[in-house]
Amino acid sequence: MEFTTSEKKRRTIVQVVLHVLAWVLVIFLPDILFDMPHNTISDTKRVLHFVLAFSFFYFNYFVFVPMLLLKKKQVWFALVVVVSIVFTWYVNDFVMEEARAIYDITVKEQKEKVDQKAEARKKLWRKRHRAGENTGTAAIVLISFLLSTITRETREWYRQDEEKKNIEKERLISELSFLKSQVNPHFLFNSLNGIYALALKKSDDAPNAILQLSDLLRHMLYEGDKELIPLEKEVAYLKNYIELQKLRMPKDADIVFDVEGNMQGLLVSPLLFISFVENAFKHGTGVGAPHIKVGMKVEGWTINFWVTNKISQANNKDEASGIGLQNVKKRLELLYPANYQLKITEQNGEHSVYLTINTEQK
Repeated sequence: MEFTTSEKKRRTIVQVVLHVLAWVLVIFLPDILFDMPHNTISDTKRVLHFVLAFSFFYFNYFVFVPMLLLKKKQVWFALVVVVSIVFTWYVNDFVMEEARAIYDITVKEQKEKVDQKAEARKKLWRKRHRAGENTGTAAIVLISFLLSTITRETREWYRQDEEKKNIEKERLISELSFLKSQVNPHFLFNSLNGIYALALKKSDDAPNAILQLSDLLRHMLYEGDKELIPLEKEVAYLKNYIELQKLRMPKDADIVFDVEGNMQGLLVSPLLFISFVENAFKHGTGVGAPHIKVGMKVEGWTINFWVTNKISQANNKDEASGIGLQNVKKRLELLYPANYQLKITEQNGEHSVYLTINTEQK
């Protein structure tokens, strides 16, 4: 799906707020969970850890991952991580030694006597402790790198997934538009053939047929390009088409169109049923009285649609006869891939189409 400018702005604000909340937790969670000491050394260490973690997190997020890792430069990315860890080690060593020096001066000012042996033991402990302390700070920066990489990679994956969905949606829209564009001329060929037959007979119904064709074309022009339309409009369109075809049928033609159920609130893709009805009139008429039955029954969100016609012995299939049915099958697969059932049978000289569509929007 494509996001509007306001939606993108809202998503950006949400991301910023989440990042701020995360860093607030990083700063204050230790005080909430533990009784943390507060002196020159411990406070300096906390500030240093935060500055390093924050800096490398966003350097990695905005620079290293997009410029190196996402461009398949894994060796350079690994080198950057190693250099950053070494840099962190020496920065921590220098800053913490300065903090300890300041702390020692403060302590000495508060004490009148200094135990020389205790001071020597303290310096030895510090020397041994420095390596572990530097390693701990480096580990924090490494974790920051890891979290930053995961966050950015997840964002990239989500963005690429959205792009793929948008491309797929555009492809489907393009394909559906192409299929609809083929329905229009196919419909016109069949309708004009009917009006031509009336004109040959010099029938008084020819002017009325042209008016009905005008109504049908209006529906195709104003409703055909929409993604979904009310089912009532599509049923009215089918009814007008059937009435138009009746004008060229013999008096003894048995043509029925029945509709049952509550259609209010149901939406369908336009021009979805017309190809089945067209096919019935094209191949169900010829020698003898035509028998065509079209029906629709609405049950909740489900539309049950059927068309039956006797197969005319004079039925001559041309090369274009299957275009409409092929297109509607493709459209059904694109629009309702797991929400429709289509069954077409020929038995005992009768051609039948049964279509069930679940229109519930999930």
